[in-house]
Formats: sequence, structure tokens, C-alpha cells
Amino acid sequence: MTLGLKVLPRADWIEIDSAFADDLAEKQRLLASTPDTVFRMLPGSEPAQLEFIRHLGSHLLTHHRDRFSGTVDCLHVGPTGVEVRPDPAAPLRAAAALVQEDVLLLQRGAEAFHLVAGMLAFPTRWSLAEKMGQPLSAIHAPVPGYDTHLARPMDRLFDRLVPGRLLWRTNWSLLDDPALHQPGGHGQGDAGAKLTPETIGTGLWFRVERQTLSLLPETATAVFTVRIHQASLADQVKLPSQARDLLSAIREMPEPMRRYKSMPGFLPALESWLTARADGPARA
Repeated sequence: MTLGLKVLPRADWIEIDSAFADDLAEKQRLLASTPDTVFRMLPGSEPAQLEFIRHLGSHLLTHHRDRFSGTVDCLHVGPTGVEVRPDPAAPLRAAAALVQEDVLLLQRGAEAFHLVAGMLAFPTRWSLAEKMGQPLSAIHAPVPGYDTHLARPMDRLFDRLVPGRLLWRTNWSLLDDPALHQPGGHGQGDAGAKLTPETIGTGLWFRVERQTLSLLPETATAVFTVRIHQASLADQVKLPSQARDLLSAIREMPEPMRRYKSMPGFLPALESWLTARADGPARA
């Protein structure tokens, strides 16, 4: 287990693709139907939220001028026709009308960074309400091996963040549900149990979180963004080399991590499907 972080050019921070309007519409639907599920904040985090929204607005006006116009306090979103004016009482909510990424803000407490605000419409099986106000160690406590392998490197990473330096990594999962909004489901032993080698190619989804990490200069707030990309297993794994790579990653994964990722229910069907598409050593 490693952090696997790399430096990301500032211009590449925010991703926009053909699903932009649909993703933002889904975020607005979730904010209207279950607001406490997708947005949370602690009192006192408003200055950090506002700094982030203005920082985001400046970025969009600089690097995505074909889609955004106006000012950081009043952005016009061309693809959706919406005018976005952040609410001073909860500025971070505006992110749901601006970008496909989800956003989490963390500030240093007495001993560690704590989650102080989040606009999280598309979680991969975790609850914003359960994590709000928690330090990094508690946020990641359910992840097998985090305390022994990643806790100290993660704390050091946050301690060494500097404004202007943007970091990124990816994290993948295999889910039996294509819904973007999945606030629960880790550790399910029967997830995907009905999938077979014949149906798993279209019934299992390869979901990737593109994560970025940066630091705001004025409030010293750590900004963690997550953008979801996903495709069916059949669309993601088309080459024998891809089947071998995924099969190897699954076989090398510790059993506690497999259980955490809710893989046991569909694992036999998945291994059979991948083996049939691999060649060389993966067929052994």
C-alpha cells in the first residue's frame, strides 16, 4: 500500500467531459432531495469555503474560458445556462453547480487535519455525515492496513502541503451498481453474488476515483477533490494484457482488502471471466 501521488499541472486540475450537464443535474437533484447526505459543514468553516469557491472560480475563468464567464462571485456556466452566486452561509454548495468533482475541505486541528466541510454527491460507499469533524486517522480507520502502512505517510503529506503545488492519484473499485451516488456498501459479502462469468462483463463496473490534493494559501485549508470515472468491466478490459493486469492485482490483494471492497460475492465469476480473456501466465 502506497500513496502513489504525483504532481499535477495546475491547468489539469478540473476535468470536464460530455457528462458535465448530466452530472451537475444529478448533484442538484441530490441537494434538493437529500441535502444533509451530500453537503455538510462545521461552524467556522465558511471562510475556507469561500476561499475555495473563489479559487475555483478563478481557475475556471482562466482554464475553461470556453464554458465559464463572469466573475468569481457570479459565474455563468455556459453548458447549463446557470448563473452561480455562492451563498455566504454555505459557499461550498456552489461547487455542485460548477464542477463534476466532489470537494472536501480539511483544516488543521490540535494534532491533525480534520474534515470541516464537504460537497460529496458521488461517494464510493462512505458517508459524509459519519466522517464530518473527524481527523484523517478516523476517516480512514475502516481501510484495512491504513493504520500500519499509510497513517504516518498521510499525516506527513498533509503537514508538508504548500500552496501552489497540486498532487493527484487514482483509486479503483469494482462495483455491482453503476449509480454515482453510493453512500454505503463497504464490506458486503454478497455484493454481486448473482453475477456469472456470462453476465459479469456488463453487470460489474470498474470505478476510478481521480483524487487531487492542494492547499489554500489564506486559510491553510487542504482541498481534496474526487472525480468519478466508470465503465462496465467489458468496456474497460478489452485486451489480454488488461485482463492479466487486473487478475494479478486482485490475486495480490490482501483478503481483508477484498472483503472491504465487497469483492467475495463476485470474485469466482470475475476470476473466471478474466482468465478466459488473458493469455500466458494468467491462464495458469
